[in-house]
Amino acid sequence: MKTQYESKAKMKILKDVNPFSIDDTPDHLPSLNAIICANGKRNSGKTNSLTNLIRMYKEFYKDDMRVIIVSTTAGSNYKLMSQLGVKKEDIFTDPDDNIAEKLIKICDDERDDFLEWEHLNQYYDEFIKNMKNPYFEDIKFIDEYMLNYYNPVTNRFERPKPKYQRYLRGKTPILMTFLDDLQGSKLLSTNKKALNMFLRHRHLGGMPPPRGGAVGMTLLVATQTFKSNGGLNKAIRNNCTQMLQFKCKDGSELKQVAEAFSGEIDVDTFYRLYNEATDEEHSFLFIDLHYKKGIQPSGFRKNFDTYLIPQNNMSDNNNTDGDGDKTTIEREKATN
Repeated sequence: MKTQYESKAKMKILKDVNPFSIDDTPDHLPSLNAIICANGKRNSGKTNSLTNLIRMYKEFYKDDMRVIIVSTTAGSNYKLMSQLGVKKEDIFTDPDDNIAEKLIKICDDERDDFLEWEHLNQYYDEFIKNMKNPYFEDIKFIDEYMLNYYNPVTNRFERPKPKYQRYLRGKTPILMTFLDDLQGSKLLSTNKKALNMFLRHRHLGGMPPPRGGAVGMTLLVATQTFKSNGGLNKAIRNNCTQMLQFKCKDGSELKQVAEAFSGEIDVDTFYRLYNEATDEEHSFLFIDLHYKKGIQPSGFRKNFDTYLIPQNNMSDNNNTDGDGDKTTIEREKATN
């Protein structure tokens, strides 16, 4: 085939122009916002593993992070969930009770609260200056602003306090929703609004121009079936950014998972990684399709604390053992 190069039509990659990513995630944790799926049989450890991941984020972001739970068994797991700082109003037990609409509204409300605080904070000094103006009573809309700045407890006008400390750095809160024990629910299979939510999760709570960007929401999903028999809808599977794969006795099920990630890693290497990662009870293979190159040595781990580094597969490491095996897995313990 003959080709001819046109230099004027060369594409350029625009760097540092992604308004939908959270730029301060800890180096040892996956990037946000994300869709993180945990696949495994009953009692494999999915809930415990995902709550541990949420805990690690919570330890870093503290009160700047809001955790939401959607689970039919949230009541029995409340002690576990309460350790994550989940408020009762952020726990939903009926997956078919307009959950998508409620989660989208949470994002929109958080955006509106941030924008309102930002506006009031910006004009606080001007408001105080206007109060000293002899024509203060003639200023339009002053009553509205007085109420916004007035603190009835101290009987003083004060600068508005941010709901989250991230506001002070021009950032919105971290929103994380854990969807657990929803096997067979319409929320994960046929609910169109919910599936659209998964597609748009980074764009939820969109900011008006010229600011751009969005609040966004990270969604964590625990499932007993990846693809068939009430498993995850294709829209969710295709947008999954991280995956926890537990020990699976169903060969066809595991094959489906391996093939789903075949664009990132060959099937044979996947099985080697899987066997290495799931050799202990409740352990799992963690796959990160958006791992931080140059910071994290690999996109694969055994659990969250042990990197698995296959040569020439999603890793810049070229480690081999004495026999030169091209798919050698090298463990590297993560440091605190």
